[in-house]
Amino acid sequence: MITPNGLAGGLFRSGNAFVLQSMGMHPRTEFRVIRTGDLGIQQSISLKGTFAYDALSPSGSRLYLIQHSSVQDLNHYVVRAYDLKSHKLMPGRIADKTQKGWVMQGWPVAQTTTEDGRWVYTLYTNPGGTPFVHALDTVKGVAHCVGFAWPATQDQDPIFNFTLAIDGPKLVLRNDGGSVYRVIDRKTWQVTAR
Repeated sequence: MITPNGLAGGLFRSGNAFVLQSMGMHPRTEFRVIRTGDLGIQQSISLKGTFAYDALSPSGSRLYLIQHSSVQDLNHYVVRAYDLKSHKLMPGRIADKTQKGWVMQGWPVAQTTTEDGRWVYTLYTNPGGTPFVHALDTVKGVAHCVGFAWPATQDQDPIFNFTLAIDGPKLVLRNDGGSVYRVIDRKTWQVTAR
């Protein structure tokens, strides 16, 4: 599960494998790439720290992971890439280079992917901060964080019921009732009410 509402992920676009991860808070996180043909283990990955699945590149060569700050602080994280061909966690983090001060924190609540699998958009609540959409280019390994307005006096619990959908060049956030809350231009990252 990627989000609390049961959104699942981890199936390779080819359909020939999927990713499983260990559960619970441990000093290491285990991942297994499982072949769909015979359910055999294609690859075992063991990483020091608390990680979670985020996305796969369309070619299936890169696994994108959420690395939490610590077991005690699951709210703060960075996005990392794991090279499935060289079997290595790639150095550095995947971050929005245009917003160096952006702190990655919050909880994923919705996710959608372009048909070609290149772009993965994840909606996050951000208690104490600005809710945002994390736009991940899984081919180039770059990201954009797009914050949107939310009343400072209102908790962000309603966002857990929001949906996120691609509509041509736009990304549409809808509230629980289905009304459009915000629209994001996928090229300029401009946020509008409609």
